[in-house]
Amino acid sequence: MANETQTYKKTLSGSVGAGMNSLFGGGGKTYFVLEHKVSSKYHKAGEAQEIIVDQVELGRDAKCAVQFDESFKTVSRRHAAIVRDGDNWKLIQLSQTNTTFLNGHPIKSEWYLQNGDEIQLSVNGPKLGFIIPSGNKSTVGSIGLSRRLSLFRQQALKPYKTAMWSMAAVIALLIAGGVTWGVMDYKTDLEYRQLTEQQIAEANEQHQQNMEQARQEREALEQKLKENEKKLKNLTKQLEGIRNQEDRVAAAEPRVSSSSTSNKSIKSCEPYTYFVIIRKIVLTWEGQSKSFENIGTGSGFLLNDGRFVTARHCVEPWMFPSSSEDEFSLACNAIAHNGGSAICYIEAYSPNGKKYEFNSKQAIINRSSDKSFIEGGATIKLPQDNSLDWAYFRTSNNNGLQYHNQLSQTLPVQAKLTILGYPMGLGANSPTDIHPIYSEAVVAREGLEHNLILTTATSFEHGNSGGPVFATSTDGDLIVVGLVSAGAGRSTGFVVPIANVK
Repeated sequence: MANETQTYKKTLSGSVGAGMNSLFGGGGKTYFVLEHKVSSKYHKAGEAQEIIVDQVELGRDAKCAVQFDESFKTVSRRHAAIVRDGDNWKLIQLSQTNTTFLNGHPIKSEWYLQNGDEIQLSVNGPKLGFIIPSGNKSTVGSIGLSRRLSLFRQQALKPYKTAMWSMAAVIALLIAGGVTWGVMDYKTDLEYRQLTEQQIAEANEQHQQNMEQARQEREALEQKLKENEKKLKNLTKQLEGIRNQEDRVAAAEPRVSSSSTSNKSIKSCEPYTYFVIIRKIVLTWEGQSKSFENIGTGSGFLLNDGRFVTARHCVEPWMFPSSSEDEFSLACNAIAHNGGSAICYIEAYSPNGKKYEFNSKQAIINRSSDKSFIEGGATIKLPQDNSLDWAYFRTSNNNGLQYHNQLSQTLPVQAKLTILGYPMGLGANSPTDIHPIYSEAVVAREGLEHNLILTTATSFEHGNSGGPVFATSTDGDLIVVGLVSAGAGRSTGFVVPIANVK
């Protein structure tokens, strides 16, 4: 339904204020995505542009956060705006000459937006899809910090400059006010000559009161201006700090090499790639315990911040039954979620003789996507998000593999990936004879697919699960960008970005 109770006006709080809230908070703040359906100078077809401020303008003007180039002749300078209205978003027509269409229908003034709507700027103009993310991606806090920095710069900085001009206008009004008071003084002097002495005294007293009141109001306004000027200076410093931090983040991100990985680089990573043995699962039900031993094997790795990482399905295998016929996993799951408990005991061995022992109760795991089902009268829980197929343990050893969160989310298509692990248990003949197996894959698409790195030409197998996945920097160093989750078909694979492990 339409809403015409408010007149649109670009505000500082809707741009800079909302942007700062998204940048430094954002935990519960929602946002939306504009999917560009045609290519332009500023946006590619298929690009998903996250909008983290509460008001954004679309058009050819350089101040529009969603900008189109001059080739789009029927797109006005300030064509339309999208603004937050409580928990909703609405599309507002700004152009006086060119129509805005919503799902093929022209809007006269403004209209509420729904998830999946299509926006078109003029007849035969560019089209955009309006998308409201859901689930664990529904809040600004799910967007990486460096990405939020870039979005803040694009969407809030220009309206902030406008606010500075507004302050200059207030100062100009003060100056104009001083001229007005001078004219009033002159006019009052002329009137005094026509009054009696008593009237002159009364008028003079009233005049003094008016002047005192005007002086107080002027001082209060000047004080307010000083306070606002101080706030503007502080905000300018914050913005400069944000720009500097963004530049540092960009400079720190390594570039991915397309050349082959050297044997020396692989060898340097082998000591931190562990053979994982799922030694036993202990089930406890109504005071009785039962132990099942030698369940399977996998891989794991040690990072240079002390985290030992592997796949969640190696730590809680009962949460990932292979099928409805996997009775053992389903039974363990049912016991764990109906008053009993299931504990997995894990041993991890490295090529240099280092050994770790963990159990699933010690693991740090994100269970936010787990969903309950009723199976045979009992409750079972199953994960719904494969991008959370990770688990890690805290260690005191910071001598491990280097990793890069941002790079794991922005890998270019066709980037070569190096994989180390123990497929089918190979490479681990005994606790003193362990050598990880080398395999590889290729990034299948730029960025992420359902928050996972999608790979092709994939050669990992069962037993690689939880093992490290590396990109090679232009310096020849191997950098962890994820861990093996699962394969799909003959050559497609899924890798959990290391940025997800937190």
